[in-house]
Amino acid sequence: MKLRFVCVIFFTCVFYSLSFCQLTWVDGYVVTNPGDTLYGKIKFTTPAQRSAKIIFEGKGTDEKIKYKPFQIKGFFMDKRVYESKIYDFDPSLTYGFGVFMERMNIGTVQVYQYWNTDKERGFTQTFIENDGDYLLEIDYLNFKKQMTRYFEEFPQLQSKIKRGEFRKRDLMAMVSEFNEWKSNEW
Repeated sequence: MKLRFVCVIFFTCVFYSLSFCQLTWVDGYVVTNPGDTLYGKIKFTTPAQRSAKIIFEGKGTDEKIKYKPFQIKGFFMDKRVYESKIYDFDPSLTYGFGVFMERMNIGTVQVYQYWNTDKERGFTQTFIENDGDYLLEIDYLNFKKQMTRYFEEFPQLQSKIKRGEFRKRDLMAMVSEFNEWKSNEW
């Protein structure tokens, strides 16, 4: 009897979760490759699914369109901006994979987060990009050394990193300081 009750509760929760996920749509927009903005609703899915594709329903239409990276420049939903990027996980390959990455800030140096999956587990990877140059994955094991080299054009920031004033958890503050310096430099 007890097992039956537990099974009923379990399957009810699973059914409710699945039906809620499939019916959740949020307001948002997509930016097409030519630069047009299309407003409507985007299906709210898991971070791993959002990194590979989105389902968009335009305003005033019931048509649902599935977009993969590079079919659009990016999209906005749930107060977050996602952009099409090339995820180059293996330097020995001459190609990468198109993915949607969440942009965390604006400025010359931009921080991106990507939800990656490895079989059953998922994890977030953080990247920085200097004015559209190339994506550099943050190496948290060699963070101080990597960031000292990356921000070499701004000696004051570089010396703060060397002295330990900025740590891994301060990445956004570090990037913000660089971006402010860069915008005032001109």
